[in-house]
Amino acid sequence: MDSSISIPLLHDHHSHVSLYAALQGLPDLLNLDSPAAMALLASLPRDRLNLVKGWRTDRLSLGPDILVTLPPVLVVNASLHGYAMNQVALGFIEGLWPEFAERGFDPAWGELMLPELFVFYGRVAGLKSDKLEAFMEGLASIGIGSAEDMTVAGEEALELVAASPYSGRIRSWATPGVFRSLSAMGRARCAGIKIFLDGSLGAESAALDAPFLDGRHPGPLHSDAELESLLFELSEFRTELSIHALGHLAIEQALRILGRVEQSRGDFPGVRLEHVQFISRAQACKARDRGYRLSMQPNFSADSVDYVDRLLPRHCAKNNPFRMLIDEVGFKPGENLVFGSDGMPHGPENAMQWSRYPSQAGQRISEAEFLSGYGPSKGQPPAGAITMSYDESRRKVALLPGARATRN
Repeated sequence: MDSSISIPLLHDHHSHVSLYAALQGLPDLLNLDSPAAMALLASLPRDRLNLVKGWRTDRLSLGPDILVTLPPVLVVNASLHGYAMNQVALGFIEGLWPEFAERGFDPAWGELMLPELFVFYGRVAGLKSDKLEAFMEGLASIGIGSAEDMTVAGEEALELVAASPYSGRIRSWATPGVFRSLSAMGRARCAGIKIFLDGSLGAESAALDAPFLDGRHPGPLHSDAELESLLFELSEFRTELSIHALGHLAIEQALRILGRVEQSRGDFPGVRLEHVQFISRAQACKARDRGYRLSMQPNFSADSVDYVDRLLPRHCAKNNPFRMLIDEVGFKPGENLVFGSDGMPHGPENAMQWSRYPSQAGQRISEAEFLSGYGPSKGQPPAGAITMSYDESRRKVALLPGARATRN
């Protein structure tokens, strides 16, 4: 039986507004099959660096034998973790960022330097007011009225947002390097500081408790001593902390080192753990008892299907354990459990699809829980609504044709 629901514009608790806005208009591989993607890459200009987005390793192989045939290209993984580039691109990259040209073929270096890479991608693509406007209006058209920019590119991006009509609809977070570089005004414009402890499933750089099926087994990006030192330094800023910790080992390290720091009075006004797709019940109880918020992505429940080529069956089964978190541990959507998209993709359509019709029973989220989890942290998003339809026979959620948000 089909049904429909009108929902208000939602708040995306995890996106990359300034980066995604800057990347608008770039060649995009995301919705292309392998032949079409290769045709697009081969057609790029040969007299400049070509920045390309939307690469998925499960759909397109870009080994050295293929890259050597292409124009100067830097292809960014759809997860934003990982990239591919060819030797001919180095001549262009060297003048922009010498260290990248020298060390960019080392995947471990690339993951460690991810925040700096976000800034580099944004600088190459260019963030302008018209791009920001198009991006935010595009979000509104699919049901997102406000969003969090988890890795703002720097002072210029903060100033551009502050001067735009969207200043009240974007909460910006800065990486440690960017935050240190900001003026007092820039720091005041930030919600907090964001750090990374591991990578992603798409780039096979998440710190899981067992190897990926191809044998890769990355650990956390920082040693315990490095992370402890970093957290003590960041606690001096007296601002909120957001921690990217996707895999088991990264989550465990975050909890372990935060505990040490907090026992030594190096605490934070608030702590958010981002992604935590493989959080255990014991870890969840510890996070709850300490007052941490979990910021998760219902659309990442699709990873249990999309990444069967690289994940153990038990990892597919335990990904995004929402029912455990809500029913057993007592996390409350909209309070200490909030939802976002990471832009993969944006909007409630895909997220509602995987909430209502997940591949794993433990990933199911009720309609009320979904709407609460996507509610705003502060203030209210612009007035407006979109209409979603449910086709129970086909197990399909869709934005109704012609349904678009109306805003104040």
